[in-house]
Amino acid sequence: MSEPAGLYVHLPYCASRCGYCAFVVTTDGTSRERYAEALEREAALLAPEAEGESFDAIYLGGGTPSLLPPAAIARLLTALRGRFAIRGGSEVTLEANPEDVSEAAVDAWVAAGVSRISLGVQSLADAELAAVGRRHDARRALAALGALRASGVSTSGDLILGLPFQTRQSFTASLAGLCDAGVSHVSVYLLEAEKSRAIEDDRREHPERYLADDAQADAWLAMGATLARRGYVHYEISNWASPGCEARHNVKYWTRTPTLGLGVSAHELWSGRRRANVSHLETYLERLEAGRRPVALDETVSADQAAREGIYLGLRLAGGVAADAFDARVEGSGDARLRDDAEGWVSAGILAREGGRVRFTERGFLVSNEVLSRFV
Repeated sequence: MSEPAGLYVHLPYCASRCGYCAFVVTTDGTSRERYAEALEREAALLAPEAEGESFDAIYLGGGTPSLLPPAAIARLLTALRGRFAIRGGSEVTLEANPEDVSEAAVDAWVAAGVSRISLGVQSLADAELAAVGRRHDARRALAALGALRASGVSTSGDLILGLPFQTRQSFTASLAGLCDAGVSHVSVYLLEAEKSRAIEDDRREHPERYLADDAQADAWLAMGATLARRGYVHYEISNWASPGCEARHNVKYWTRTPTLGLGVSAHELWSGRRRANVSHLETYLERLEAGRRPVALDETVSADQAAREGIYLGLRLAGGVAADAFDARVEGSGDARLRDDAEGWVSAGILAREGGRVRFTERGFLVSNEVLSRFV
């Protein structure tokens, strides 16, 4: 393997489910000990495949990993280091919610080896947070950001654009509050109403609660300009970072760097194969207790699939993809409409060609889903 690989671990436990969430989570914590043991069994089953390979990124996602006791996080990271060759200086990210952050918790996470916290702020307006079932308010989020800043741990803050009751002004204020808190990384996601029946129904019945599409687009472009002025680099569709603070784990995903996945519903790319674990928690636990990997999908990635993935994942990055690879994909598709569309995207300023690369423009990122879907 030419570069270090990554490890993703899914921790599905949450205190409550947020209105927009489409991930595999559970609010029943009674299986936590079984789950910890299952993860250790899965690591043991995966370890032979990783022999001779090293890792420089671990991502603990969820769910709400910060909901687990710090001792459980320490136990998990110790188990991973015992099974895999984790390099010194690795990026170890823990997803956290503001209500779980305290000075003692941060100290314990750092002592366990966590080097980066991804904090689910989502908004700094109380009405918006309450509307989607978040358990923290703006004051608690700011307190958490303050504790993380004081600790010196690298911090990424998440925001959502398009929340119910959100205005252009409130979104701008949330962004400013996040930046003022000194985060080194900002992730901003558009609310995907179609992934939540409750949100979809509410938007249909109460459209006045939501920013119109044009207003969201204007807010997005203004946000990008604000972040650029503050020194953040827009390196992927939804992600901005201070120079050198890009999310190592996420970049591995977008560049198709091999990554192993542990936990219920976890996905991985390894040795030319794409695999996914079962999404049912009890099935996941039972299979590992029987000594079997809980795989629901296991398929070889063909050369054609790899080339296609290289385009639609690579275009997510600000640097885009090599023009010759893009052109080969378009011409090789046999789809005359795709050739016409590709030319149209450039002439419309959605894609730019320069320096032997094809990339999205800032405005083009707004319609990236439509473009990328043509390469899936």
